Amino acid sequence: MTKLGLVLSGGGAKGAYEIGVYRALRKLGKKPNIVTGTSVGAINGLLIVQEDLYKAVKLWKNMSFSTVYDESSFQICDNPAISEIYGQYVKAFINEGGMDVTKLISVFDRFYDPKRFFDSPMDYGLVTYNLSKNKPVFMTKKDLKPEMVKDYVVSSASCYPAFKPYKIGQDVYIDGGYYDNLPINLAIDMGADEIIAVDLRAVGFKREIKTATVPVTVISPRNKIVSFLVFDRVKSREALNFGYNDTMKTFGKLDGNKYTFKKSNLVKNYNKYSSKFEEKLHHLFESVDSSIMNLIISTSLFKTIMEDKVSYRNFNKLVEKAGECFGFAEDVVYNIKTYNKGLLNELSETVSIDKTIIIKKIQNKEFRKIIDTKQVIKFFYEAILKDEIDGTLKFLPIFANEFLIALYIYIIKGQRSTY
Repeated sequence: MTKLGLVLSGGGAKGAYEIGVYRALRKLGKKPNIVTGTSVGAINGLLIVQEDLYKAVKLWKNMSFSTVYDESSFQICDNPAISEIYGQYVKAFINEGGMDVTKLISVFDRFYDPKRFFDSPMDYGLVTYNLSKNKPVFMTKKDLKPEMVKDYVVSSASCYPAFKPYKIGQDVYIDGGYYDNLPINLAIDMGADEIIAVDLRAVGFKREIKTATVPVTVISPRNKIVSFLVFDRVKSREALNFGYNDTMKTFGKLDGNKYTFKKSNLVKNYNKYSSKFEEKLHHLFESVDSSIMNLIISTSLFKTIMEDKVSYRNFNKLVEKAGECFGFAEDVVYNIKTYNKGLLNELSETVSIDKTIIIKKIQNKEFRKIIDTKQVIKFFYEAILKDEIDGTLKFLPIFANEFLIALYIYIIKGQRSTY
């Protein structure tokens, strides 16, 4: 019988993502037999072994700066050019060798349940680093006694130099990421013959996998998530959703890349609109001089779409780019019809911009910071609607993606007066 290993990397505040992954795995009926983790992965792994999904979600949904850091131990940084958390980390590191782990221990004490942990059929392993002896330490459930668990989990999560090293006996320990931030090999050594690894792409060493015979599925954030030292409720809740969505996409239950769509929505959207999009695109440019076209198609997405048949992959990149330009939330699961309607609504509410204003603003080298992307899309959309793109060609080398988005919106609107 296959033994599934779930491997959780370190990553501090990014750890909410891992619980989102676990929530999706439960939905998919994928129950791990072995869980290994480093740093925050060791904390999340313990909660997973206890099968305390509710507690884990509650922990991360209510995570804040004060949950982890003792705010009374230092003054708030008054330099607006430096982020608060970075400033406090620097102060604590320089003055005291890192922040105290007292708050981290109190978090652990609230959620650790020795009976649930040791009675669970899931095995558990963690990595920490013995700084006194300069060597990694691997602890599994069979190595641990109830009174030892806190020490080794907290030591694994003592993210030096942000936190002070953690003392066990006469030795001091630091974050396990100093040896292996993604302990796949530990899971294999414990008997896993299939791995799902959650890599938060945080700072830390990763070891080469010992064997190629064990299949490894890696799940990593496709979206930008919070910095590993910034604990924030809103960002944690967002990361929970990202973890869930990415896992469902990895196993083919949802569609999309950075954005997430219901299963088969993107295929239907592609089949419905891609041919019309390609036909209109070539019609618009059939009489454009080749020297101008060479400038226009210098962007990779535009070049691929012009020179080849519109592929499913590139068409969907364009669909998602449209959502990004209009500021759509990235952690939502969309129905493509609602998503498209949202694009039309956003465009209709966007104020038109005259090309003379665009020209004036482009003269400033920081034009992308002062020109509203939505206005540029509307500018191109209105030109396509009137079949007057000749006057827009000079802008295409700079705003090629915005033009393609405008064309996509033109195609999905079709002959409708409203969506």
